[in-house]
Amino acid sequence: MTLYEFNALDNTEKAEAVWRGTFLADREADGLIVQLYALTGCYVELFYDRAANKINGFQAFTNKQLLAPYLAQITFPI
Repeated sequence: MTLYEFNALDNTEKAEAVWRGTFLADREADGLIVQLYALTGCYVELFYDRAANKINGFQAFTNKQLLAPYLAQITFPI
């Protein structure tokens, strides 16, 4: 699925597409859990509000520079 195809979906379809993708990592930002998934043609961030138990939105992208917040979390053993 391309970035443009994903962005054309409604939120229910986006959630279904994400669940079929590959979970890569998560992080916290602005009180939300942000989960990163890989789809065939793009990456998708899912923004989840734990307190409200709901998905607040999705952000799809292909620019690998936007992976930086996840890479910063990786620690390497000495």
